[in-house]
Amino acid sequence: MSHPNGYTKEDIKRILGSSWTTIPEGHETGNQMRRRKGREMREGKRSRPVYNAKKTGTNFDENGKYIYPEGSGFRYTNYLRDNPDSTEASSYGNKVS
Repeated sequence: MSHPNGYTKEDIKRILGSSWTTIPEGHETGNQMRRRKGREMREGKRSRPVYNAKKTGTNFDENGKYIYPEGSGFRYTNYLRDNPDSTEASSYGNKVS
């Protein structure tokens, strides 16, 4: 049986020599393992991983909410009040009937 590039499987094995990989019997690839574990979780044979959803550290409070640094916020309405000559400020606070 000829290969499209002119080499048979045996020719390629002979050329590569010890570089020809042989997969051991019963070995599964990473993708096969991922699929197997997912299938087992869906069938209930394996427990699902539990992750701590609460953030911890110096930037988070006791409820896991992020603590913003002082003065880090930006309010668009304050920007419009401070810049009354901007084009957006002219429509701010005006009702359209």
